[in-house]
Amino acid sequence: MDTLQTFMAYAAAFEQTYVDDDWSRIEPFFAPDAVYEVKSEAFGARLVGPQAICAGMRKSVDGFDRRFDARDVQPVGAPEVAGDALALSWQVTYRKAGVPDFVLRGRSELRVRDGRIVLLRDIYPPATERELAEWRRRSGMDVDASYT
Repeated sequence: MDTLQTFMAYAAAFEQTYVDDDWSRIEPFFAPDAVYEVKSEAFGARLVGPQAICAGMRKSVDGFDRRFDARDVQPVGAPEVAGDALALSWQVTYRKAGVPDFVLRGRSELRVRDGRIVLLRDIYPPATERELAEWRRRSGMDVDASYT
């Protein structure tokens, strides 16, 4: 698989994992020495190895995403692919009855080696912390997007 195919297969597996909570499905997408970095002042993290990556993702999904009734993930523009690297901007709209929607924006970067992800980095703009704090104030919801 090339870089884009690897990413698309991983993304589809992640979405299925979100539905059925079977995190063993995405572990094989990561190399044994894979690194997942979350660049955010509020919930940043650095996780190494497939098990740690999946455990951190699960914690974040359980503390944040699953607190909503629905989420809509949309790419913003086309993926930028250069050899073994890919970058994609995106936004996720989270919805819950009785509270305002929350829109989370970010950018994912990854590097692939031998068909497996060796680096995955999610980068959140500095405004994310302010937007999340304001949304929490307005919604009254207590959510935890942390990975550790």
